[in-house]
Amino acid sequence: MISDPKILELLKQLAGEGVQINESSKTLEEREENLFIELLKTVEAAWVKEHEIYENYGIDLVGFSQYLYHAIETLIVIKYGYFRADVFWWYALERFDADGNLLGLEDEEGKIYFFKTHKQFYKFFKNLKG
Repeated sequence: MISDPKILELLKQLAGEGVQINESSKTLEEREENLFIELLKTVEAAWVKEHEIYENYGIDLVGFSQYLYHAIETLIVIKYGYFRADVFWWYALERFDADGNLLGLEDEEGKIYFFKTHKQFYKFFKNLKG
């Protein structure tokens, strides 16, 4: 549903007062994908900055940031469940080894998945069962 009152008013003027305007499922899917990828980027950036501050200045922010990470994790669990939340955190924080090499995610059948982009991961993630 369009939430901007100015756009709604303009559309009502053009189409008539009784018209209902709904966004297509494609638009909703695109928005969810964009928000998911933005969340990944934000978590990654916060994690990197937190570690840079520790390495460069010896300031440990974990006592503060752990509450924010917990809040994010709780929302991810609510939306996607525990298993998928674990996969999200693996991707966001552990998909590279100490040397910066990309690691794969191995499923129960031994198949290994590598994700070069957030979009690749999102497409895998949204179809993940569990």
